[in-house]
Amino acid sequence: MIRFTMPDPALALSEQIRELRSQFDAFLRAPALLELFTLLRADRHTLGELYNGRKTADGSIRETQELEPTEVLNEKREALYPLLRELGFFDINRPLCTEHSHVLVLGGSLEACFERTRCAKAWLDPSTRFVDGLSCFRPIHPNERRKSTFSSRADTEFGAMSNSFTELFQLSPATEKDDFHGDRNLNRISCVRTFSGEESAACFRIFAAPSSQPELRRADTGDTLRFYLRHGLLRSTDSVLAITNNQYCNRQFVQLAYQLMKEACPVRLDVIGCTADERILPPERYDPFQYLQSLIGLLDWIERFENTFANRTS
Repeated sequence: MIRFTMPDPALALSEQIRELRSQFDAFLRAPALLELFTLLRADRHTLGELYNGRKTADGSIRETQELEPTEVLNEKREALYPLLRELGFFDINRPLCTEHSHVLVLGGSLEACFERTRCAKAWLDPSTRFVDGLSCFRPIHPNERRKSTFSSRADTEFGAMSNSFTELFQLSPATEKDDFHGDRNLNRISCVRTFSGEESAACFRIFAAPSSQPELRRADTGDTLRFYLRHGLLRSTDSVLAITNNQYCNRQFVQLAYQLMKEACPVRLDVIGCTADERILPPERYDPFQYLQSLIGLLDWIERFENTFANRTS
């Protein structure tokens, strides 16, 4: 199984970039990826043209919660499953080391906020100084509320993340302190909410990022990561464990690594999923269309990394 790892932060930035590019190049040459391309009659450049379900005709981006399974891929479901598994889309769910100064919950749907926060709670250790949630003021889609087992009246992803933290870490809303900035355009809003808990050595924070294109879209993952790196006060000695869903681990690793290198903020980084082995979807239950969206996103981020750091390895 392919799993990306962060180079030693003590290395020169150029050497870290070189090591990361080497891992990404190996992914692009992986037999499982080449077999998948053959099966779908595509390559790294045309896969998105053929199977991108998030991009609409007018160029806007559809939320993943709005995507419905497609019958076109059903006949390839079983053949795709072991290839996607080898590419790291199912089984990354345990940290590579035992100590982390920062545990980072990556935002998502209403259910994802709750599931990822619950997972984060299991991986706190005595060295953990900060438990942080990343989000934005994206409105909660009705599909999220219907499909969620988490009871929350939150209207936004930021609210859902805050609710999951207060419930699972037993934080009192009375201890909230907000550093809020924004206007009527939800895409411009930023907020850092801090909980002052007396019973825990860790500090709990929720970050809501503004969009870098507020007139066009909500904040995306890149925006939330960049906002966090500029406000989370990370140090080169820190170790960050990021929590997401299993299928997003490698893609969000590349996104995080991209922002870390761009901001010249090298830290130890690991990304894991919140689904335990016994709950991983079997071939007959997973939606290959959703997983292809993650693969398309991963390939896009590898290309962005290549283009941005092409001259930064000497």
